[in-house]
Amino acid sequence: MSLPPLPRPQRAWTVPGWLKKPFIPLVILVGLLLWLGLFVVEPTEMAGVRRFGEVTTREPYGPGIHLKWPLIDRVDRLQVSLDILQVQNLTMYTVDNQWVKISVGLTYRIPPAAVFRLLYQVGRSGNFSIRENVEPIIADRAMRVFARRNTIKISEEREAIANEIRQAVSSRLAELFGLEVVDLQIAKIEYSPTFVASVEAAVKAKNDAVAAENTVNRIRFEADQMRVRAQGEADAAAIQAEGQKRAAVIRAQGEAEAVRIIGEAQAASLQIRGAAVTAHPEVVSLVAADRWNGVVPQTLLGEGGAVPFLNLDDSPALPARKAPGAADKAP
Repeated sequence: MSLPPLPRPQRAWTVPGWLKKPFIPLVILVGLLLWLGLFVVEPTEMAGVRRFGEVTTREPYGPGIHLKWPLIDRVDRLQVSLDILQVQNLTMYTVDNQWVKISVGLTYRIPPAAVFRLLYQVGRSGNFSIRENVEPIIADRAMRVFARRNTIKISEEREAIANEIRQAVSSRLAELFGLEVVDLQIAKIEYSPTFVASVEAAVKAKNDAVAAENTVNRIRFEADQMRVRAQGEADAAAIQAEGQKRAAVIRAQGEAEAVRIIGEAQAASLQIRGAAVTAHPEVVSLVAADRWNGVVPQTLLGEGGAVPFLNLDDSPALPARKAPGAADKAP
């Protein structure tokens, strides 16, 4: 047997007291509409306003608070500050059919004149994508530049390659989108394994050649040192021999000069003595008396040379003295 449903109490709906005052809901509505009608543009942005698909502003809004129709207008924002787009692992082929992978960093900014163009003339309205629109252009211009380069010269010409890509990309982005390219950097270059192996082999061969050349230079230098040392020793010996020779010659010349001077002195002395003897014959007797040692001299110097002091051959024979007590014999 089912029970009859219990009666539910009826609750009467009552309006809050503050809603019964007509000015309060009006203030709330006005405040809500005002809140929905204000929008803020950040310092790094610029904005445009669309109303039912039509752009209502002639110039993009700059940073600050701006008004729009609530629930009708739509705000489209675009970042215009300096930014960097990183493009990783772009595969390039060089003129010698070698591939390299590069990473590129593009530094750019959006000028005010290009804001509406990017918001409403590129892609979907109010939704411009830098990566989707710019990355293909960077890849294409980079491939064109690398296609004219030899792989072995990429590192050497890296700065020139980056400048060439930057000029090509800058010109194209300014033409298509009005972007201002500030700089473009090649952050990384990765070579193919075959090229790396060939470069390592070439470097090793060059290092071996340099080592061999250094060995030859060292041997040549040592030989030159030995030759210079031998030449120096020979020159020293020659100089020493020449010195000894000059010393001997000088010594012989000195001795000869001494002999000559002594001879001249002796000759002069003899001449003076001879002249003195000739002029004063009694000098002989005086000298003989001074030097008399009991032995009669055999010669005497004069103008004609040495003359016998006593001519014993021409003097008459003296009679022999008789011994004491000896008797005279008859003839």
